[in-house]
Amino acid sequence: MSFTKNIVLIVSISSLLLLHSTNAIHLPVAAETGVTRLCKGTTDSILCVKTILPQMHGNFDAYTALEAEILAAKDQVAKAATVIDSLLKNPTTPKGLKDSLAVCQNQYGVMVDSVSEAIAAVSKRDASSANMKFSAVFSYRQTCDEAFEPDLPPTNLSNEEATLKLVAGNVLDISKGLEDKEIADMKKKGSMPDYSKITSPPSKCLHVVGSCTE
Repeated sequence: MSFTKNIVLIVSISSLLLLHSTNAIHLPVAAETGVTRLCKGTTDSILCVKTILPQMHGNFDAYTALEAEILAAKDQVAKAATVIDSLLKNPTTPKGLKDSLAVCQNQYGVMVDSVSEAIAAVSKRDASSANMKFSAVFSYRQTCDEAFEPDLPPTNLSNEEATLKLVAGNVLDISKGLEDKEIADMKKKGSMPDYSKITSPPSKCLHVVGSCTE
């Protein structure tokens, strides 16, 4: 009888160890599944998974994934800024082009600040603020492009900006999705007023002919 109990105990312990081992093995798969779902429907879902997944360790977390994509955008901003600096330092670059590049240099400088502010917002799990801060990136990039009109930006700068546009689009898509979830959670908890149900009282002057003071 004692021998039988020992066998049952050993089998039970072995089963628990096997279950723990299986769960540990499947953690990366869970992260991959989470990233794939998060990136679905973004500006470039393939690029989204490619940039986020290598940065995910352990359990999937949407805010960690968003931060990873913002950091990917920050890296792309740095690459574009490097191209701008290189062209400005090149003695063969025409003066007119340098004037346009100087505008871009300024815009990319403030762009870095916006990206850093977005990262700070994500660290507080505030996707709404992150989305608002990061959206300025598109405005700064557009100002840079307009500085070259009626011509186009140099090809090497355009290539970096094209990638930035895709990554930045992913950031806004992900942060907007998380923002919507934050708002839904706040409404569910009753910590946020439903503005759709708030109506203003009727005007005292609604049926008055001539001058009227509210």
